[in-house]
Amino acid sequence: NKAAERHARTGQEIVDVLRLDLTISGLYRVLDESSFFFDFSGEGVTADSINFDNWSGVGAKTLIKSSYRVTEKNGEVRVGLDIRFFFISEQEAVELEWKPRDVPAAEVRTAVHDFVNALVKLHLGEWGPFGTRLAVTARAGGQKHIYTMDMDGFDVQRHTRNDSINILPSWGPNGSVYFTSYQDGNPNLYLLSNGKQRIISAKPGQNTGASHCGDKLAITLSIGGTNTDIYLIDDKSGRIVRRLTEHWGIDTSPSFSPDCKQIAFVSDRTGGPQIYVVDADGGDPRRLTRVGGYNTTPDWSPRGDVIVFTGLGGGRHDIFTVDLQGQVLRLTGGKGSNENPSFSPNGNYIAFTSTRDGGQPNVYIMTRDGFTQTRITKNGGYEAPAWKR
Repeated sequence: NKAAERHARTGQEIVDVLRLDLTISGLYRVLDESSFFFDFSGEGVTADSINFDNWSGVGAKTLIKSSYRVTEKNGEVRVGLDIRFFFISEQEAVELEWKPRDVPAAEVRTAVHDFVNALVKLHLGEWGPFGTRLAVTARAGGQKHIYTMDMDGFDVQRHTRNDSINILPSWGPNGSVYFTSYQDGNPNLYLLSNGKQRIISAKPGQNTGASHCGDKLAITLSIGGTNTDIYLIDDKSGRIVRRLTEHWGIDTSPSFSPDCKQIAFVSDRTGGPQIYVVDADGGDPRRLTRVGGYNTTPDWSPRGDVIVFTGLGGGRHDIFTVDLQGQVLRLTGGKGSNENPSFSPNGNYIAFTSTRDGGQPNVYIMTRDGFTQTRITKNGGYEAPAWKR
């Protein structure tokens, strides 16, 4: 019957969200149920109902137990959810910043995300990123459009529907999204807010690569010709506030430091594109990367300590970080082309695109050290993920 189907569907959803979140987190290796030699279906969520010796016997170090109750009243389906975390050696539930709750059925994913966020905080001291959003470019109907999705690839929403090319999304204030669109014939900068879009900058030539921080908005403009430079513009009127670079080379892709005082950008002023840093108040740019001949798409960590970027080597793109002293660390390698990195709100994870599974690029998330890398989208054709923070 419908009630039984709904109950089973809810249970599977809880398990699926837990498994994917734990895998993405990089903190756990989830055991395959086929390795279990015992029937655990009769166990509850309390320590006295769990046979910890059995779990220890299959190599488990920690254990998550959940119970749920599905009810319907006046047409509203609700789920009472309890999830508990155990260290096998201690054989008792660990106190987390998460409590059992009763939620609408549509909010079960959010409740499970919150549990894993609390689990991440137990280990890393900071709330996890689960339940946050990504903005991406994806192909639809032969064109490129702007979408947002949960960072685990669910709840995909399309936001542009013009018959044109829409690219380079980035997050603005209060959940708004900047993007560049050719819908009026020129690559203009738009702001999407509350389902409506308006032009922010429509100067002749490029109006691309917006980066917002506090009350500042950095952008790439090609005023007076084909050469591009980095500018600060007013985030409401598009009026130019300050020109930050002025060079015959191509300067593009600004990314603010978390304190809004510096901007990383790409310039080919010394030959191939490299990562540079300039003060947001102006001054002489400083070259940061000196390894590799083609480095692009910088994104400054919310921690302020490193900048993640795409580098090209051996005919393949990969993801790297560089600290403010110029030390470079490689995070991907050997599998497909890996591009367009974006840090999570807490700086512990990085979203990026990769072709490692063949075909069109999909969105992946990796831990900050690159050790765990997890695919979150299925259909391919994604570009330029930007993590809301």
